[in-house]
Amino acid sequence: MALHSTKFWDFSNQLYDKDGVTEICLNLQEELEVDVNLVLFCYWIAYFKHGPSVAEWTKIFKFSVNWQKHTVKPIRNARKSLSIKRTSNNVEDTDYTELRRQLKINELRAEKIQQDTIQSFIKVKSRETNSFSSDDALTNLSYYFSLLNITQTKKIKEKLLMIAKKAALM
Repeated sequence: MALHSTKFWDFSNQLYDKDGVTEICLNLQEELEVDVNLVLFCYWIAYFKHGPSVAEWTKIFKFSVNWQKHTVKPIRNARKSLSIKRTSNNVEDTDYTELRRQLKINELRAEKIQQDTIQSFIKVKSRETNSFSSDDALTNLSYYFSLLNITQTKKIKEKLLMIAKKAALM
């Protein structure tokens, strides 16, 4: 099936919303500390004729690690800390709810900036799209996981393949 948009952000939002994908991605993030944006990138780039070179991967990985550490994770941690019900005589619960909502918006903005930057490192064009390749996606994921020193267990591979099946239908 053809890729509807060559924008990484559009693709990742569509894939992330597919049944079961969100849960798998968040589980991988929590258990293995993977960057969901890079997981989604591995599927997105599998729609293009040319995957990232080692130099491009290095640039993407270094940028993403730094961006996650200094931008996304601090916002996410602040948002999560507000998920714990707060009780105070001085601050209404609605103030916490609004702050949590604003932090979520900013977390998504930071992730969009990360994805737009990653895409700029690759410089793909719409005419370079191909049909989705599950094999390419899984190869990309293997490379990314190797950068993190994560061994893909059978259970992890099954989850990644499930996402690949969803990506192939886009």
